[in-house]
Amino acid sequence: MREAPNYGEFYPKSLVPINKDDLVIFLEKVTDFECCDNYSHWLIALEGRAMGTGDDYYHWQVVVFPAEIGGGFDYKHPLYVSSFFLSIDEAIDYTSEVERIANDGQLYTIAG
Repeated sequence: MREAPNYGEFYPKSLVPINKDDLVIFLEKVTDFECCDNYSHWLIALEGRAMGTGDDYYHWQVVVFPAEIGGGFDYKHPLYVSSFFLSIDEAIDYTSEVERIANDGQLYTIAG
């Protein structure tokens, strides 16, 4: 389970339909199965956190959450959280890579 996302620096990028192979990995990771009933998509998002050296310095993560078709999502049970990027440009590029992987139904290859 995860803390609430930092909505001050939280940028949803895309909704991608959940592939059955990815769903299997997700269900193996989650112990609260009631949380999963309405989710049909992944929300791929970019989340920034202050680095503690000043308000203008952030590091970034790409996070994949289970989501409903309307965009509602479960922040407590992400399927995937990347390591931190020091550059927002690198993090944005990586969101595109994660989106491609999700569209191919291969998120389990990075989230497993």
